[in-house]
Amino acid sequence: MKRVLFAGGGTGGHIYPALAIRETLIEKLGNNLVTAYAGQLDGMEAGIVGRIDGLPFLPIRAQGMPRTLSMKWLSFPFRNILGFWDAMGQIKAFSPDLVIATGGYVAFPTLMAARWRGCPFVIHEQNAAIGVTNRLFTGSAAKILLTYGEAFQKPDSRVVVTGNPVRKAFLSPSAASGRFNKKDGESWILVVGGSRGARSLNESVIDLGKSWLPSHPKMNVLHVAGERDYAMVKERVGENPRHQVVPYLHDIREAFDLADLLVSRAGATILAEIAVCGKPAILVPFPHATDNHQEKNAKTLAARGAAMLLLDSDLNKKSLAVCIEGILAPETLKKMGEAMRGSRPPNVEESIWTALQPLLA
Repeated sequence: MKRVLFAGGGTGGHIYPALAIRETLIEKLGNNLVTAYAGQLDGMEAGIVGRIDGLPFLPIRAQGMPRTLSMKWLSFPFRNILGFWDAMGQIKAFSPDLVIATGGYVAFPTLMAARWRGCPFVIHEQNAAIGVTNRLFTGSAAKILLTYGEAFQKPDSRVVVTGNPVRKAFLSPSAASGRFNKKDGESWILVVGGSRGARSLNESVIDLGKSWLPSHPKMNVLHVAGERDYAMVKERVGENPRHQVVPYLHDIREAFDLADLLVSRAGATILAEIAVCGKPAILVPFPHATDNHQEKNAKTLAARGAAMLLLDSDLNKKSLAVCIEGILAPETLKKMGEAMRGSRPPNVEESIWTALQPLLA
């Protein structure tokens, strides 16, 4: 019986890869696997993991390093010291054979405790720039799994470029629910700003719908506004069948299958999902992401011809329209879609299993 502890939190970009890796291990090990998930009780991970049967949630306190001078500097060291003792107790009680960390604040005290207790651990980095916590623990990790080789370029036998795993439910086309209907000759743009939404992106798409969409009768927009901004976006867009607004889509694969083009932030999870579906994209990185990793992700994909990069500081209805019109030609969409699909290594989940198997033998 093998016991694996996962740790990752704060955003879906850290949580969903951990859950996808867990799905792969369950598929390979079946009843010979016991898993648990370490995260913050006040983090997004608590709600997501809480809905999964058979996956105990182990609370660990953590706090990210403040980026500006604030009172948070007073609580930062103490909360992480407490988190270290939380993690020491949880690891002692759960007794994992392996810890797999996918980033986020909770990864720091968890990896610190794993190293202190001599428990082997694996790091998975989703972004084109390795995160602060992962960077601190690369020296003692048993394996370092990367989505993009650009994240860690020093020769090291422990490094494996696996790509970013996605949930099994996303690996095959969604059954059509009839919610979205695509007529012959129509094109659809899917706009996604993340689960919380993206204010600047929402504002620009609202303006695009009023100024550009009326003169392009074959174009349609499916706008995932996020829970925070949904009411505002819906009120300003009004009832327009060619500009549909939703707060969130639990089965977003159906929307990906509908879309000819995506306009999106550049978080790791959605980029992996875009690559699985082979869709071209205009990427508008969140400008305040840690270490500016979203811009680095977008630049990596733009350099491969899979996406167009539009900085948030340059974003408005005019610049967005120029980008859309620049890639609407069918041959351009096809070429970029193929490049996007090619940005994801083949057999990602199998590569991850191959890397982890010796550690679970």
